[in-house]
Amino acid sequence: MKSLKSFLKTGAFSLLGLGLVTAPAQAVNITNSSDPNVLVNNILGSGITISNATYKGASIASGTFTGGLDSGIGIENGIILTTGNANLAVGPNTSESASRNNKLLGDSDLSALISGVNTFDASVLEFEFTSITGNLFFNYVFASEEYNEYVNSKYNDVFGFFLDGKNIALIPGTTTPVSINTVNGGNPFGKNATNPQLFNNNSLDDGGAIYNLQYDGFTNVFSAQFQGLSEGIHRLKIAIADVGDYRYDSAVFIQAGTFSGQPLKEEIPEPTPTPQPEVPEPTPAPIQKVPEPTTILGLFASAAFGITSLRQRQPQKTLN
Repeated sequence: MKSLKSFLKTGAFSLLGLGLVTAPAQAVNITNSSDPNVLVNNILGSGITISNATYKGASIASGTFTGGLDSGIGIENGIILTTGNANLAVGPNTSESASRNNKLLGDSDLSALISGVNTFDASVLEFEFTSITGNLFFNYVFASEEYNEYVNSKYNDVFGFFLDGKNIALIPGTTTPVSINTVNGGNPFGKNATNPQLFNNNSLDDGGAIYNLQYDGFTNVFSAQFQGLSEGIHRLKIAIADVGDYRYDSAVFIQAGTFSGQPLKEEIPEPTPTPQPEVPEPTPAPIQKVPEPTTILGLFASAAFGITSLRQRQPQKTLN
């Protein structure tokens, strides 16, 4: 089976090289940065004030991105935090196991989310903020090379958005954290799936690789949110880490300008009115002159003439 998969991969890329198959025109573009102020200011929206930002992790593991819509992730630009090398996000998908070992420690809060399993190569962005609306919203996408072969296994790379210590990176409408084991297409692919309607398959081995992105799968665009914050300063910790080992990168993309006190409003264009055909004014019907009243004898004569004419036309009509 693996030899067949290798053949199919090689064949696909050969066709691509010959121009018989075309890949998406553009891929996501990454600019590495570990400057916490650059990262935080990139996602900052309205109604929020941020201070005391810090970053812990490999400098190559984080940065800003553009071109996300062309790559299919549903977010045009923002920041990226990974468990390895952020540049590996650039498509097309050429590997089922793209990864980098930064030889860094994990994160205790992330380990606690997955029942104490060891985490590695953590990337952590933390800062303080105040919200003038008392609310918090931001949009994100989680992606990973652990899809699909490590779904429902212990290699369940983890991330979290810890608001004053509580994780708000949850599947919409639930209290379930977003992870490989909670949003996926199954393993084997198509079976034993969890929330597959929220998942986008990009695996070479499972008929994917249709998105111009290296990661083998990713979630829909989700919104992390919390409403009814108490007054004063709050703290947010954005963290992601490998689980069980250092292999197979995962990433979280956060949309620029959406870390806000109110949800992002999509701009809806004004509807273009449908042109209506011009209806010509009705032409007045010609006024028919009413004949002068005739005598009863005249009426009988007219009727007799009409009957005779009808009898004369009927045979002709039949012959025609």
